[in-house]
Amino acid sequence: MNLTLDIILAIFIALLAGLTLILLLTFIMHFLMPRNVLKTYFKEPYFKLGEIAMLTGFPFGYIRTSMFMGVLGFPASGKKRGMENAYKLAPVWYCTLSKYITVFFVVGFSLFILITVILSVYMLLYE
Repeated sequence: MNLTLDIILAIFIALLAGLTLILLLTFIMHFLMPRNVLKTYFKEPYFKLGEIAMLTGFPFGYIRTSMFMGVLGFPASGKKRGMENAYKLAPVWYCTLSKYITVFFVVGFSLFILITVILSVYMLLYE
C-alpha cells in the first residue's frame, strides 16, 4: 500500500512541476507575443470593449496570451471570432511553440485533476 501511495505522490509532484514549467513558459511567451498580432486582432470586432479592458492589464493579460497562443497554435480554434488567419502574422517558431505549450497544458492539467481525484479517494479509503 505504501508503494502505491509513493507512486501516486511522485506522479502528482511531477505533474505539478510540469504545470509550473508550462506557466513559466507562458509568462515568457507573454513578452514575446508578436505586436502585429495584438494590433490586428486585439480590438473590435474580434473582442468586446469589456473584454479588451479586462484582458489588458495584470493578471488577466496572461489569459489573453494563452488565448492567442491557442489561436496561433491551432488556427481553426479562432474561427468563431474570425481569427483563423492570425497565425500568418506570427513567426513559425512562435506558432509551433504555442501549439506544444497548449497541448502540454491541456494534457498536464487534465492528468493533474485526475491524479488529484485518485489521491483524494485513496486518502479517504486507506488513511
